[in-house]
Amino acid sequence: MSIDLPVLNPIPDNIDEVLQHLLRYPALPEIGPWLVELIKSSGHLSTGDDMRWRLLCIVWLAAEFDLEQAWPYLMWLNQKEPVISTHLSQILIEATDDFNAHVQLANWIAEAQDERLKTFFQDFRPIPTQRKVPALMTALLTQPDHPKIGVWLDSFCQGTAEDTSKQLRPWRLLAATWYAAGFNASQGLAYLQRLGNGSSQLSGADNKLLMDAASQANAQATLVQMIANCGSPAIKTMLQEFGHPDLTGLVESVFESEPDYAHLSEASKGVKTDVETFQRNRAALEQAGIMPGPAQVLDLACGPVAAQTVLLSAAGYAAVGVDLDIPPGYLPLPGPLQWFKRKKYADVWKAATASYYQALASQAGLSLKWNKVKLELADPTRLRFSDSSFEAVICSHFLQHAPDVTGLLAEAARVLKPGGVLVADIRPYTSRLGAFTATATPWEHLLDTVISDVPLNKWREARYQAAIEKHFSIKTWETEADHKAQELLTPELQEELADYSSEELIRKQIFVVALKK
Repeated sequence: MSIDLPVLNPIPDNIDEVLQHLLRYPALPEIGPWLVELIKSSGHLSTGDDMRWRLLCIVWLAAEFDLEQAWPYLMWLNQKEPVISTHLSQILIEATDDFNAHVQLANWIAEAQDERLKTFFQDFRPIPTQRKVPALMTALLTQPDHPKIGVWLDSFCQGTAEDTSKQLRPWRLLAATWYAAGFNASQGLAYLQRLGNGSSQLSGADNKLLMDAASQANAQATLVQMIANCGSPAIKTMLQEFGHPDLTGLVESVFESEPDYAHLSEASKGVKTDVETFQRNRAALEQAGIMPGPAQVLDLACGPVAAQTVLLSAAGYAAVGVDLDIPPGYLPLPGPLQWFKRKKYADVWKAATASYYQALASQAGLSLKWNKVKLELADPTRLRFSDSSFEAVICSHFLQHAPDVTGLLAEAARVLKPGGVLVADIRPYTSRLGAFTATATPWEHLLDTVISDVPLNKWREARYQAAIEKHFSIKTWETEADHKAQELLTPELQEELADYSSEELIRKQIFVVALKK
């Protein structure tokens, strides 16, 4: 990879923006000579802002490219002292905050080989100011398993070990959890135990702080997946309550702001797909001998419009849908005074979804029977239902978003009767859209260039199959190709995505029917 570097005579007025961009690729060889020229061209800069970027560039040059050229500048700024001064430390921290260079700096320090540089940074920790921590964590969580971020998390956990402020505690918990589940289980567990005074399980109060921080950073699904995938039983025990929300508190949080369901006005675009999914689900149920009537069918992770629950109920099935995101009219009431508030939310929701349900009924050829629709607020991995309660469980277009696939499948198996049927549609991560509804460039999510608030667990087909076979005997495993993907998958793209087979890349969805063992 090469990059265009701006001319430095004179230094560009937008040098801050230039440096911010270049810090995304800090080790590109051509940046080294350019940094030397920039440092020489900057001359004697006395203003605070100029000193920040100049110091950062000198450290960058020293750590990544040429210590010998950078060292005289560092010594001049540090008044020839071998260990960074308190004053220079503060300037470097401010520069790191300004340019969001925390991860780069942590890695430069960790990878330092020369004793001069090790000594220089022996008492320094690239810890952001508290006001920067939430935004920084949120940004870094878009690439949660990048090894360089692991180095910074370790540095953050060490550097904040003595900080007892209430404001930072949620983020210390988040960093330790992230590090433990994603990078170093034993060291991360030690950080968590220190925060919990040696306890083997996070307290309820700390779990709430962690959940709040993860929610603010849009990271709950990511961390749940990391914990589920972590091989350490001690980590699973420590964090066993994380990701399982307090349902009463969840309802209260829904009712805290004005009702806004404008995003559901777009649901009409998915009517065709929802009806096709229903027809496929119904055919699979009938083929398994599960006909409309008293047979109990669970729609697991039914979603905010609960299309499959609504259509199955209209077709005569005794269906119940569960999810953490359901229509407001079905939310349980924390207290009697909430009834009026819930009605206001339900009215707004009905107005936003009226056209969707009208189109859904028309295309399905069914009359929707709302008096028979049963929806419950529930954690899909912790259901209230007894063992062997259902003849069938359907899970449509959710497994690719499920942060804890194994937990969800285990719970589906638990509530199914022996020989009960699991019917699932999966839109694989490796597909053209990566389970997103739209994307700027096909398959860009496989190149780690896409940032989205839609949880996507990155599982591949073989992993789904193995997880399902742990509890079920697979009877149907049908794959559907994406014809548009076939047209777009050029030899050049295939070479760039060499870790994935062409069959994976053109896979649109997988349809599964399995029987509980």
